[in-house]
Amino acid sequence: MSVEIRMARGLRVHLDVPERVEVEGVTAREAIDALIEIHPPLRRFVLDDAARLRQHVNIYINDELINDRKQLSDCVSEGDTLYILPAVSGGAVNEMGSEQERI
Repeated sequence: MSVEIRMARGLRVHLDVPERVEVEGVTAREAIDALIEIHPPLRRFVLDDAARLRQHVNIYINDELINDRKQLSDCVSEGDTLYILPAVSGGAVNEMGSEQERI
């Protein structure tokens, strides 16, 4: 199955990878492995030492967050798009200039 993977700018600023890559795979794991084979430096940003999805990385298949973060066994279909997004967090500064509670 041909799947498009799109990577957030937050990943691309650290690595010389394109915004979009076409890969083959029938699961999210196969697609991610194919991506890493093409662009090996992505491995350390997407997967941990045990080859699991890093805690602060989210993967969506089309508009749905994947269910299986450990094995990445969610199925993909021809023409699907996987989005790799680093989690975004932080605080906000109120009008007095101090940091507000982080969510």
